[in-house]
Amino acid sequence: ALTRTVHFGKPPQAIVDMAKAIVEGVDAGLGKARPGYTAEEVEAAWQAVLRKNGLKKESRVGYPVGLAYPPDWGERTASLRPGDTTEMQSGMCFHFMAGVWLDDFGIAISESFVVTDHGGERLCDVARELIVID
Repeated sequence: ALTRTVHFGKPPQAIVDMAKAIVEGVDAGLGKARPGYTAEEVEAAWQAVLRKNGLKKESRVGYPVGLAYPPDWGERTASLRPGDTTEMQSGMCFHFMAGVWLDDFGIAISESFVVTDHGGERLCDVARELIVID
């Protein structure tokens, strides 16, 4: 799974700033996506960056993907959210749903990643940025 936001025309500074905060939050979360950390610690790293930037996302920020992925949105496996103490293990795969939605706009720059001993490794090479079309 992968998401990028496209803006037509020059985006307002608030949108540019939010996109940067989302990417920074993903980096923080991926840094914790390694053995010894829990799903909630990955989410907490993401939330810390959002708070620093005056933002928040109240729903979970990630779910598992891959072999045996349950066929609905209500799976009972690990979720990147507060209270989930599932320990990260090498080889686990997640979709990091990095997005913030406000009343008048929203931005998502999401990534799928695999847990490694060095942190979450992105599974694609697509630029992590707000795409602007003039």
